Formats: sequence, C-alpha cells, structure tokens
Amino acid sequence: MMKINEFKKVFDNASKELFNSLELINILNETIRYSYFSGGKRLRPWIIYNIGRYYNVEEEKLFKIGFAIEILHTASLIHDDLPAIDNSDYRRGNRTSHKEFGEWRAILTGDLGFILPYKIFYDNKLSKLYGFFSETVIKLIEGETLDVAFEKKLIVPSDKQILDMYEKKTSALFEFSFAFASLLKDNQNDFEILKNTGKSFGLAFQIYDDLKDLHGTFDEVGKDLSNDENKYTLLKIMNQDKAKKYADSLFDESILSLSKLKMNFLVDELINIKSLIERK
Repeated sequence: MMKINEFKKVFDNASKELFNSLELINILNETIRYSYFSGGKRLRPWIIYNIGRYYNVEEEKLFKIGFAIEILHTASLIHDDLPAIDNSDYRRGNRTSHKEFGEWRAILTGDLGFILPYKIFYDNKLSKLYGFFSETVIKLIEGETLDVAFEKKLIVPSDKQILDMYEKKTSALFEFSFAFASLLKDNQNDFEILKNTGKSFGLAFQIYDDLKDLHGTFDEVGKDLSNDENKYTLLKIMNQDKAKKYADSLFDESILSLSKLKMNFLVDELINIKSLIERK
C-alpha cells in the first residue's frame, strides 16, 4: 500500500504525463492544469489505486482511472465556483478559474472536464465502467443542483433531503472510487458492499467539511467561507456535537466494512487521513 503523501507525489508526476498525452489546445490545457494542480489531497485517486491493487487491476490503468476521476472532480469545482453558483474568488488558497482566466474559459474548461474521463476510459479499454461512471456524473450534477436550489430557497429541505443532496454531490464520487475495481472483476457482492462503504465515507467527509467551513480560517480552508452562510447543511438542523457524532458513526461504518473485506491495509491510513478532513 502507498501512503497518501507518497502517492500524491507519484500521482501528480503521472498526471503531468497524462495531460501531455491528451494533446489539448493550449487555451484549455492551461486552464484545466491550473485548477487540477492547485492543491488537493488526491484522496479519491489514492483510494482507487489501493483498492484497485487489492483486486489486481494493473497499476497503469489505476493511474488513468484516478486521473479521470480527479479531472471530473476538478471540473465540478470549477463550475461550482462560477458567479452564477457560489461566486467564489478562491479555491484551495488560489484564485478560482474564472477569476484567473475569465468566466467563458472557466465554463468551457469545466465542460471539458466532464467529457474527458470518457475518452480516457475508451482509450484504455475501460468501457465496462461507462454505466457506473455515467450514474456518478448524473448524481454529482443532481447533488449540485439541489445544493443551489436549497440556497436559493426554491426548496426548503428536510434533513432527509439534505442527506440526499450530500449523497449525490459528495458520496457518489467516493462510491465509484471504492467500488469500481470490484465491478471490473465482476464481483457483485463486493461491489454492493463497497458502494455502501463509499456512501458512508462520503457523508462523513461532507459533514466534517461543513464543520471545518464553520470553524476554519481562510488559511485552513483555502476558500471564501462567507459564501457558505446561506447554504443548507445538516448544521442548520442539527447541533454541531450531534453532527460530529453522526459523522464519526458513518466513518466507523466505512472502516468496519473495509475490515470485513480484509482490507486492513487501508484502515490505518484512512484513520490517519481522517485528521486532515475533520474539524480539529
């Protein structure tokens, strides 16, 4: 197993080579690389790599799958930061794409990031992932839509609707990251278990992120914290201690599932990583 700090260096070097292989026009190449390499823990690609190795998926394919998922994640953040949605000036401590390059380039770069993963899968004979990946993208867009609809008071959400939004906008990518390899290997039983693992982990991740946004500083969080004031999160309907306990229980569920599958190589590192994402 590769620990996440070691993996991040290896993965980012591999990503540079993979970007070169895409041969994008310069105006898009510049903007997507800017956002892609503007920080990030590479948590999803790290999960993809380590679970993929457990299922004996080739290392080269795992870097490409992780690259595809991180491109999608980057694209979603570029669109999220746009004036019509969150209107953010900063992301991960750097100027957002539309502030750095202009709104039209940010929109088109985000568009590119939603389609590039399909080309990567096609080029690497990973068409078996198309269906699962398409469901993931749809959920992600639905989740972001609900998030904005709640904020704009088109819907006044219940706690169940807020959790549904979390599952779509955050858990979906983790479900894919945890479960894709079992799908490639036609292990349906593990696939369902790992999808649920990703769901629990993603919900915990989002709640920890909400708590961090509430208490963190710009230097800690790296984005405009005031933009979250009108968002509907669990913290609007649940006190902070209860939310933290709920997130901890979800995180523990995901760890227990991995232990039952004898993926103990992941468990210790995820517990260490938890300190990076939860409220200090």
